[in-house]
Amino acid sequence: MKDAVDRDEFKSAQRRLSSLRFGRRRRTGSALSEAGPGLFLLLVFAVFPVLDLIFLGISYYSCITLNDLQLREAVKVSKSEATAPNGVIAVAVPNQWRRTTIGGLARLAQDPLTNVSYSFGKGNVYVTVVTSVAIQPLLTIPFFPQLPGLGAPISCSISGTRVLENANSVFY
Repeated sequence: MKDAVDRDEFKSAQRRLSSLRFGRRRRTGSALSEAGPGLFLLLVFAVFPVLDLIFLGISYYSCITLNDLQLREAVKVSKSEATAPNGVIAVAVPNQWRRTTIGGLARLAQDPLTNVSYSFGKGNVYVTVVTSVAIQPLLTIPFFPQLPGLGAPISCSISGTRVLENANSVFY
């Protein structure tokens, strides 16, 4: 009888020692029950927002390229062509840009709005092109409904200025 009690004490002491050695958690798969919520939190609050920010940067760079293309064309054409609402700068260049790979990567909520203006300074004439865009997030995360860039479109205004090649074209 004494041996049975000693064996029971020995087994209980062994269990206490193993629980101290491996923590209070059992080694029978209870940690797996925490994987689902942990994976959900990791995806929703870390991975998806980072993907949205990466594609936001790609779309923004794409819109900078559009503004540069519009500015390049505005320097070459006359003022009447550049400032026309359905002209080359406002319609033709964005349509050609959308057909390119970098233009196709941009996730715009609406068509870009373009404003062309001219200014004079120190013997030169400068043309300024302002392109306003609204960039949609790649994945709309429902937990951030009003946060621009994660749950709502983000508005950007990109501006560029160059010296006009033919200053006589401003007056025509």
